[in-house]
Amino acid sequence: MLNYRRMVNGYLTETTAEGAVFAEQVDVLVAGAGTAGALAVIAAAAQGANTLGVDRLPGIGGMGTMGYVSSYYYGLDGGLHVDIDREAQGIGREHFLDRVEAKKYLMENRIAEKGGRLSLETAVTGVYMEGGTIKGVSLLSGGNQWNVGCKVLIDATADSAVVTLAGCATVTGRESDGKTRPFTSVKVWLHENGTITRTNHDSGYVNQYDPFELSRGILQAHASQLLEEFSDEKKRVLFFAPFIGIREGRIIDAEKNIAIDEVITGMQEEETLFYGYCDFDKHGKDHALETDALQDLYVAANLSTVCFTVPVTLRSMTPKGFTNLLAAGRHVGMDHDVASLLRMQRDMQKCGESAGVAAALAALDGVAPAQVPYSRIKRILEESGCLTEEHNKGMWFDDSFRREKIHWMKDPEAIMAELATDKPGIAIYSCKLLGATIAPLLKEWLTSEDRLLRYASAISLGLTGDPAAAPVLREIVRERDAFYYKDCRRTNQFRSVIAIYVLGKLGDREALPLLREILCDEGEYDKPLYHEIKEPSYKLNTSKNFNELYYQIISHAAVALMRMVKAHPDLTEEIRGTLLRAFKDDRHLLNVTTLPKLTFEYETVENIKSQVLRFCKASQ
Repeated sequence: MLNYRRMVNGYLTETTAEGAVFAEQVDVLVAGAGTAGALAVIAAAAQGANTLGVDRLPGIGGMGTMGYVSSYYYGLDGGLHVDIDREAQGIGREHFLDRVEAKKYLMENRIAEKGGRLSLETAVTGVYMEGGTIKGVSLLSGGNQWNVGCKVLIDATADSAVVTLAGCATVTGRESDGKTRPFTSVKVWLHENGTITRTNHDSGYVNQYDPFELSRGILQAHASQLLEEFSDEKKRVLFFAPFIGIREGRIIDAEKNIAIDEVITGMQEEETLFYGYCDFDKHGKDHALETDALQDLYVAANLSTVCFTVPVTLRSMTPKGFTNLLAAGRHVGMDHDVASLLRMQRDMQKCGESAGVAAALAALDGVAPAQVPYSRIKRILEESGCLTEEHNKGMWFDDSFRREKIHWMKDPEAIMAELATDKPGIAIYSCKLLGATIAPLLKEWLTSEDRLLRYASAISLGLTGDPAAAPVLREIVRERDAFYYKDCRRTNQFRSVIAIYVLGKLGDREALPLLREILCDEGEYDKPLYHEIKEPSYKLNTSKNFNELYYQIISHAAVALMRMVKAHPDLTEEIRGTLLRAFKDDRHLLNVTTLPKLTFEYETVENIKSQVLRFCKASQ
């Protein structure tokens, strides 16, 4: 039976559609012609499939063109986009304002040359389903609606728009508060020397599925940037990119969902289509609200800029329970943590190319994508450079600050030596992986007169779940020093913050008076450590309007107390009273930032308060 599914007043509805008429039939329909989708259209058409790409915007290419993000942050070079980028670089300055417009022009030409077609300013309004198979879609453009049938559909909308219509389960945001990664607004400006450049501005959390909230977020982001630029006579704003950078949205429940633990431990896949490669580029400052899995790496081990390799298979691009539907983009099957890693432009272009090849071969053979022999897909992807053995890089510090391949450590002597440095991150996380086998040695090192070794050993032991680490961790917090580890080029963590996080993980009830003092003593902010680091530093990700250390200590202390309630229910009322007292006013917020309401920095602090008050209400 043919059913029609669409959204009505925000709700998914289904009606029978036996009499539906399709204006045309295509082999492959690509919904969304952005970063991944544009390459999916090119790749599918190149295999000889009758391919149609649709997009609600007036141009293709997504953030790389409409979003004006014309440079790459990690990801691995390779595939069809390489020649396009090279040619765009060559003709960009000669014929266009920038290579951004040149890339858009070249991709549209590639699609036409391969026999593919585009329908821009076109929205998918519904899907026609027969069980778990999509038979076609309804499209709306220029006030006209029509139906198009397809053999295979690629949802490259990045927000799972078509997948959601089809009824696939999705998840959105992190578990603690449902928020996705902060979005970015791009400003293009003219320098006094005549060069044109851009800035990529973190603009806060936003629910892109609420049009009013999204509009308010965009206006506020652009307004705050304009105010900043008016104070600089050397710059002149030319325009804001018409397409903002939404870093995360709905993520599909796939046949195989990629998990952070698999990434960190270096999982391998037999039928990889492409490799992602990046650090956990999570953005935002509220680390305390992330998962334990991410905080163990990012906060406790201070490894925010380690790059990990992610093998992606067709299973992670296939919504669970569907036969001819693929996802291509930042909504492939993975958890929220991996979503901060597997979203870079290079990788998303390879994702689109992989989906396009698989979809085309399936459509031409009259089978589901999962039934196409992997060897056929692999050969095509290897020929284009989308898939190579060199892409399986493993784990790296990979920047100008530090460039070395990483392996988790097992040798106790090497671990001890590294724990005794100001870059102990690899050793700390290695101890977490080793668990109880390394715990006896860590307990020995807790008595060392070497502060670096003693404190790093306590952090490591705490990550193994051993409460013997708690006394030394409390000592670190009690000292309240401003020492920070130096493993990474940015977002290095303060040792006192790490200790608070690990104490919370351990549910150490003896830390309660210490955490109460931090949160409730109005003289806490007067302590020297909060005023020692005055200048903005990229290594700490600080700004002149945001006291990073004070924020991290306050936010982690609050979350540590909430964790403690789970470990010790008998402390519920006492901890609830402490939290209500600590956040009865905006004192902490005003100590952190001087920026006004609606700015990202202000809302970052306010969100911690909101989470605390929500917790207190729920624990009554």
